[in-house]
Amino acid sequence: MGLLAFGRFAFAGALALVGCSALAQDGSLVERGRYLATIGICDSCHTLQDARGSVLKGMELAGGHRVGGLLSSNITPDEDTGIGVWTDQQIIDAIRNGKRPNGETVRPPMGVFFYRNISDQDMAAIVAYLRSVPAVRNKVERLESRGPAPAFAPVQTVSAPDRRDKRAYGQYLGETIAHCYQCHTPRKEGSPDMARWGAGGNAYTARGGGQVTAPNITQTNLASWTDEQVKLAITKGVRPDGSTLAAVMDFDGYARFSAVDLDALVTYMRTVPAVN
Repeated sequence: MGLLAFGRFAFAGALALVGCSALAQDGSLVERGRYLATIGICDSCHTLQDARGSVLKGMELAGGHRVGGLLSSNITPDEDTGIGVWTDQQIIDAIRNGKRPNGETVRPPMGVFFYRNISDQDMAAIVAYLRSVPAVRNKVERLESRGPAPAFAPVQTVSAPDRRDKRAYGQYLGETIAHCYQCHTPRKEGSPDMARWGAGGNAYTARGGGQVTAPNITQTNLASWTDEQVKLAITKGVRPDGSTLAAVMDFDGYARFSAVDLDALVTYMRTVPAVN
C-alpha cells in the first residue's frame, strides 16, 4: 500500500467508531488488517530495503524508503516520528482522502485514487493492525514534491463488497487493496487513464538498476494464459514460458493471497476489456 496513518471507530449496524485500544484488542480484526497490509504491499514502500530489495529487519513500516523521488513516511505507532498520536480518523483520512492531520496533502506514489474505495470494515482492520506493530523511532525528512498531488472529493463511508459476488470482490481486491492497476495503467495528468485501464506502459527502476515497463494485463496479453498461469505470474513472478518477471512486482506479498481471494482476483481480471 503507499503512505498510511489512523485513530477512533464505533459500530453502527456494521461499523462506525470505537476507541483505538478496543480495535487493537480484537485479534481477528488485527489479523484481517495484517492480511490486507500484506497483499496491499504496504511494506514495499514503507520499509527500508537493502541493495537486493529485501526489507531491513527491525525497520518494518518505519519509512525512509525512496519511492518516486520522495521518502515514505513512518507509519509505526511511534509518537514522535510515526503515527502514534494520530487518531483513527486521521489515519483513515490520510489513506482514503490523502490529507495529513496538519492539512498537508499525501502525495503520489501513495495510491489515494485506489485506497479511497477501501471499505469501512477493512479500514478498521488496517487501523487495528497498524496500532499493533512495534513502534520504531525513525524520523523521515519530508522532501519537496516535484508537482501538485491530485485532489479528490472526500470520502466519508464505503460499504464492503459482497464476497459472494466473485467478480465484484475480485475487483475490490485488484483495484483497491492490491492496487494492481496503479502500476499497470498509464497516467493522465497524474491519475490513471481510465480509457486505458490495465494497458501497462509505466516505466520503473528495477532492483539492481535498469528500467522495466509494466506490461499490459488486459485480455490483450492474458487471453492465451490459463488461470493457473496468471496466478503463478502474480504470486511467483513466473511467465507461462518459464521466464521470470522483474522483481519490481512484490511477489512475496502477493504470494500471501488466500486461494479464494486469488481466484476472485483472476475472475475479475478476465473481465477487464482488452486494450491495445
